[in-house]
Amino acid sequence: MRNDANDDFDDIPSLRADTLDDDFPSTAAGRERTAVHSRSVPPAKVKAPSAGPLWALVGALFFAFIGLAWWSFQQISLMEQQLVATQESFARISEEAAGRLQDISGKVVASQSSVNSDSEALKLQIKQLESRLQDQGKQQQGVAGQATDLDKRLAQMTAQAAEQQAANSQLQAQVKTLGSELAALKSTPADTSKVDDQFKSLNAEIAALKKQGNPNAAIERLEQDMIVLKSQQDNRPAAAQGGTNTAEFDAFRGQVTRNINTLQSQIRNLQQQLNSRP
Repeated sequence: MRNDANDDFDDIPSLRADTLDDDFPSTAAGRERTAVHSRSVPPAKVKAPSAGPLWALVGALFFAFIGLAWWSFQQISLMEQQLVATQESFARISEEAAGRLQDISGKVVASQSSVNSDSEALKLQIKQLESRLQDQGKQQQGVAGQATDLDKRLAQMTAQAAEQQAANSQLQAQVKTLGSELAALKSTPADTSKVDDQFKSLNAEIAALKKQGNPNAAIERLEQDMIVLKSQQDNRPAAAQGGTNTAEFDAFRGQVTRNINTLQSQIRNLQQQLNSRP
């Protein structure tokens, strides 16, 4: 589409309706024909509006205002009570806080005093430890001196041990000499042949008694001979002790005693056998 000066609409007709637009011009006769004739109606009496609902509304509003005022008063009194309670609670809380602050301050003071006392006690302990360290140093010096004394004592003990070893060697030499003397004593003929012969004869008599029928008298005689031999054996070492060793004679005495004991046991057995015969 073009857009130029011919598109402007300057002359636009009016759209109003006027008398010229009527196809049939109205005349007085036409208006009479078209006029409608009616009866005149008497005007109705209008009643004045009543004021009852208005007064009711005013009363309701008044009572509502009174209720609102009473409720507001109750709320205000309740708020005052709450305010008093909050003030009392705040006062109580402030008192408790003051008491707690006093307790805390007292605890702080007590802790400070305890810390001071602990620090003083620590200082005393440190001083005691220092004195102990000094004493230990002195003791160590004394221990060093004791160690030197111990070294000297060890040297003395080693010397004494050497002396004891020399004494032991001397004792061993003496023991060897005693052993040689004992061997010589053993090699020397002792006066024991008679005792051995007597023991042999006693054994032979015991064997003969076993073959006899009634050897009670012979057994009594053997017992007397055994007693005599035992007394001789007990007395002989003391008489023959001249230049010999007592240990050798004690050994000989023990051997003879054992032989006598065996003979006595054999005699008892014979007596029991004889007594058991019918």
